[in-house]
Amino acid sequence: MSRQLTEKPATILDVARLARVSKSTVSNVIRGAGVIAPSTKERVRQAIDTLGYRPNLIARQMVQQRTSLIGVVIGDLANPFYSEMAKAVEWHATTRGYQVMICNTQIDERRELASLRSLLDYRVAGLIMLAYAGDAESRQLVTEARVPSVFVTCMADWGDVVSTDDEKGGRLATEHLIDLGHRRIAYVGDSSVEDAADHARAAGYRKAMTAAGLKAAIQHWRDLSLEALLTGRPRLSGVVSSNDLGAIEILDAADRLGIRVPDDLSVVGYDDIIIAGLRRISLTTIAQPKDELARSALDMLHARVTGETRGKPKRAIVECGLVVRGTTARFRS
Repeated sequence: MSRQLTEKPATILDVARLARVSKSTVSNVIRGAGVIAPSTKERVRQAIDTLGYRPNLIARQMVQQRTSLIGVVIGDLANPFYSEMAKAVEWHATTRGYQVMICNTQIDERRELASLRSLLDYRVAGLIMLAYAGDAESRQLVTEARVPSVFVTCMADWGDVVSTDDEKGGRLATEHLIDLGHRRIAYVGDSSVEDAADHARAAGYRKAMTAAGLKAAIQHWRDLSLEALLTGRPRLSGVVSSNDLGAIEILDAADRLGIRVPDDLSVVGYDDIIIAGLRRISLTTIAQPKDELARSALDMLHARVTGETRGKPKRAIVECGLVVRGTTARFRS
């Protein structure tokens, strides 16, 4: 039989004996705690390598009363924005010594509550909320557990928030079309966008239209036929979508109807997901800097977990920006 099957795993006591130090010294070397002579550290590390010792993380976390797990709540993994954000969050969490557990809620209150209960059962150190259905029971559950929470690109008044200025983004998208000479511009909201973000983007659109003396037209997927929107009279010449996925669906509908983009219709999305930059799509969009959002969120959460930050929830704003590609062009009468 192999050595793995016939020998018991090395213990911290085995390491201490081989390195000729106390168990507490071995523990301090592993945790990076205390003031230990470099030569002693080296002896302990050599003993760990020789014995193939692996620390019992579960036992350590039980003593510390918390884990190194972070729960990440996602609205819909089928939306590339969420999957790209989850990837960025996981990267920055790992660099800080955390592991990530992801829950996909489909922005459903019952699934969100069940996911949060499960994450709290695992004694997560903190929560990153990439989506929030706004359920009061979810709020009560997390606040009573006193688990630090950071909301990223969504809103709540009971946790820290990291987001772009969604109203500014909606305004930038609309002003871009107005500057190109478009006057009949609609805003189309997608149900996968968190309500507060959708409302803020729509508000930015409305302000830009009002400032230009134009009539606003706000639509939502749940009461919308794309065919009716794109072929109605008078014909639209521009559309601002609340996210890139919705914008790509509008491009697809326009193609089916024989409406040329950008010659007949200009379209602006929101998020700047990876596929938006592909040559065949080339979507003009409002970019949310996902890596910066994730880094800021992990900075805030880590500060809460370690006790460095206390008190009332904080908000950090990350700049968004217009990325001009091939789906917008000057209006042609």
